[in-house]
Amino acid sequence: MADNADDADAPTRRDYLTYGGAVIGGGLLAGCVADSGSDGDGGSTDAETPTATPDPTATPEPTIESTVETTTSTPTDAETATERASWTVEMKPRTQVTFESVPESVVVYRADYADMLIALGRGDALVGMQDTQSLPANMLAQLPDVSVDPERITPLRQEGEYDKEIFYDIDADLHLIDPNNAKSYFGFDEADISELATNVAPWLGSFIRRPQDSIGPNYPHYTLYEAFEKVAAAFRERERYEALATVHEELLATIAERLPPAEERPTVGLAYLVPGEQYVGSGVFWLNDPTQPGMAKKQYRDLGVGNVWEQAGVYSDGEVNYETLVQADPDVLVAHNAFGYTDSIEDFQTRVVDVMAESDLGSQLTAVQNDRVYRGGKNVQGPIINLFQTEVAAKQIYPEAFGEWTGLGEVPAEEQLFDRQRVADIVTGEF
Repeated sequence: MADNADDADAPTRRDYLTYGGAVIGGGLLAGCVADSGSDGDGGSTDAETPTATPDPTATPEPTIESTVETTTSTPTDAETATERASWTVEMKPRTQVTFESVPESVVVYRADYADMLIALGRGDALVGMQDTQSLPANMLAQLPDVSVDPERITPLRQEGEYDKEIFYDIDADLHLIDPNNAKSYFGFDEADISELATNVAPWLGSFIRRPQDSIGPNYPHYTLYEAFEKVAAAFRERERYEALATVHEELLATIAERLPPAEERPTVGLAYLVPGEQYVGSGVFWLNDPTQPGMAKKQYRDLGVGNVWEQAGVYSDGEVNYETLVQADPDVLVAHNAFGYTDSIEDFQTRVVDVMAESDLGSQLTAVQNDRVYRGGKNVQGPIINLFQTEVAAKQIYPEAFGEWTGLGEVPAEEQLFDRQRVADIVTGEF
């Protein structure tokens, strides 16, 4: 691959960049990978995933490291005029982009930021992501006139590998990815991040799956809607953001009105129940804390779910066995991220629930005996996915208050907790 960074005679359409807020060129949009100021050591532990045996559904965590220096310059009259016509979006700990126009093509890593683009009516701008199978196709199918063509999206992982050349081939206007994630997930170093920011497109993003205090005091935590607001600012879609935020707020208000009193709620165990002989087949599980901040567990916090594992004194961030589940014995058992690793309710029933019921210890679980083992939502969600997954969890955990859960696409209109047509109208601009 040619070293485009040294090709001074061939500026790209994106060589208008800012460093520390100073304009240093001209072009489509401006961006920088700013100094995070982090003291992080670049490693972390994941309370959701096992330490002894890696969880096949989990992804590596981002590291914090930033060595890009900021530069300043005295703006000319022309540059000052450009700044007046532009807008800047910052996502801590290390990205800031100044835009001259709305990006027309965007690369993301996972479904959280892809979902935000779709929600803002910018699904057509999505040209690259890790895996198009993580797109919420079965949820989008319930929103009239809302769809995304996966054929237009280039997978970032080719033959099991990530290659910097893919980013050159895609040639997007914006990398809506936390650079720390790019380093952890793609194997890039700081030079790769800077090279792609200069030669292809800037980076904008922050890891929102959960807070990252464990790897650096300067890594802030954006809630799902705080991050969504930042993305909306980048795409000049304030009205759509506010309209969807209103739908979300009304959903939470409905839930708050109808939730049973705390003392009448069932206990809920959230855990990875992964199909396979080496996992559920062998009685191997991983416990999750539904109270943990971050977008991955948002619906459970909003539904007032406590950490039954901690209450029973059995919580662990490594693998556990049936004895641990039986000791806590929750009324309801939810398989975290099962939307991501099972194909349907029937598939989950056959490969997970029936296997547990056939086990001597598994069959002792109250949730198994009462047919209250549920296929839980994905651990990566944007605003649209979260609306559906909040409704799903509400119906699974509190059927008396919200109606029985039967499956996506099978909820009668009168039992839906948010208006699908209203959401579709926001996405398509008819609001």
